[in-house]
Amino acid sequence: MLNDKYNYALNGIEHEIILNHSIKIEQKPINEKILVSNKYLLKYLNDFFQYHSIEYCLINNSLLGAYLFNGINIFNQTIELCTLDSNFIKLKKLEEEIIKDDFKIDFNEKYIKISTSFFDKIKVCVYIYPLENEMNSDKLTYFTYENKYMIHNFYDIFPIKQHKFEEFEISVPNKIEKVLVEYNFDLNYISFTKKKNDNKKIIEEVEEKPTINTIIKDNINNFISIIKPFFI
Repeated sequence: MLNDKYNYALNGIEHEIILNHSIKIEQKPINEKILVSNKYLLKYLNDFFQYHSIEYCLINNSLLGAYLFNGINIFNQTIELCTLDSNFIKLKKLEEEIIKDDFKIDFNEKYIKISTSFFDKIKVCVYIYPLENEMNSDKLTYFTYENKYMIHNFYDIFPIKQHKFEEFEISVPNKIEKVLVEYNFDLNYISFTKKKNDNKKIIEEVEEKPTINTIIKDNINNFISIIKPFFI
């Protein structure tokens, strides 16, 4: 029996997903420039965290993208990560370096938000949550930016593993499927269907200052602009 296939291209690189009884796709991916921007943002954070010895992992829809597509979630633009709460102190000390790299960092009570813009002033961001571990407990807890209280078993997250993600590797929880189920994903049947107004909140215009990094980003934009979107 032949399986149906779902094909798409991201940044000129072809991707193929095998469709079976557990996955159904009835919508087009979101704007390619947003997806490529998310990819660049994750690549920057992955390299930055590795350089500064900050251990992290993907969660929620970002983790679902790694699980299903070995890359960016092409149907959801929200990027979410978690790290031990002690790393928030380290990130605070690195704030100036992050800002110099043309990123904005906001410290909220329950998370850190790092944002920037690429291409046609498309703004992307990542939410980073502090994993709190109570004494004599094997539970890790945090609140999401939507104020959802999450609880994971310590060994569902740790030891953190490396997982293929686009052209590089990224950090994921020890037990990917267990963490996804805790986010209420039914891994026996995942359906991507078009939602109303799903394009209205995607593109946010922001003013960019003429820094060295924005010039580099503009050069990347000029290069990518010659690649026509391949989405069907």
